[in-house]
Amino acid sequence: MHRKAIVDEWGRPGGFKDVPLTAKVVEEQKLIKNAKGEEVHSIVEAHLEGPHLVGMTDEFVYRTQLGQEIKFRPQHIEVKKFLGTDDVKKVIVYG
Repeated sequence: MHRKAIVDEWGRPGGFKDVPLTAKVVEEQKLIKNAKGEEVHSIVEAHLEGPHLVGMTDEFVYRTQLGQEIKFRPQHIEVKKFLGTDDVKKVIVYG
């Protein structure tokens, strides 16, 4: 589930709006660079098919096959496009 942050006029999150979606989730530990260029530790990546509006203040929640609920916030967002076009193929969110 994508929990879209509701932000005020100052850009501060004040709650979340739940947006149900399906995604491929890969649990893998790796070092990535965040928006500030710092190396951070990522434990999960969510592959969202098609265009999605994702912000750094959003939150993602998914349930594993063991029934565990995992919550994470985006550390890095990658947009993949179809070759030679501006059409979005998928959005990858690292958390």
